[in-house]
Amino acid sequence: MAIFHHIIQPLVTITHSSNTHTVDLDAAGNNYSITATNAANTITFSNLDATRVGKAGTIVITNPSSVGSLSFQPLAATCYTPGSSEISYNTSANAVAVLSYFVSASNKILINYVGAFGSYPQP
Repeated sequence: MAIFHHIIQPLVTITHSSNTHTVDLDAAGNNYSITATNAANTITFSNLDATRVGKAGTIVITNPSSVGSLSFQPLAATCYTPGSSEISYNTSANAVAVLSYFVSASNKILINYVGAFGSYPQP
């Protein structure tokens, strides 16, 4: 019987540069945290190559408390979404969303977006 050990890794915080949040696939962790800026945000990936095939994880996106100019730019052509659909990002104040990703080839990242998280209804 195989025993699997799950190692919990902290979220890698992405620091933006001019509202561009670059997920470095060469980073030690698999899970990332982005705090969106009240501007047009771009999410990009770096170090996408054959050595990253199979890497998977989650990117947690937290919106700012003020969202007058909050928006998100389309992802790069290397990103593939279900049905080739453009992501409709939640741009509400303090909203939390998740991008799950899987690197399936040296030039392809499979992406799934889930947004509008809220507290589970209590009885």
